[in-house]
Amino acid sequence: MEESQQIEFYCRNCKKSLKMSYTLSGNADMLVMSGITMRCHTHKCVRVMEMRHYTEGRLVSMADRFNKVYL
Repeated sequence: MEESQQIEFYCRNCKKSLKMSYTLSGNADMLVMSGITMRCHTHKCVRVMEMRHYTEGRLVSMADRFNKVYL
């Protein structure tokens, strides 16, 4: 993957954007956003997600063809 590519985060339950993205660095073993807590902002969904033990390689493997990751 190119360095300029970004992965966008979406809620797995309601499929809405979390309005966050991560720019890939190219290092597949690097931990990403360790300790960051994300909350879905829709009024019906109350999910809270924490990025633990996620590496850049794992995010790339979870991404679909549009570079979207559903957490």
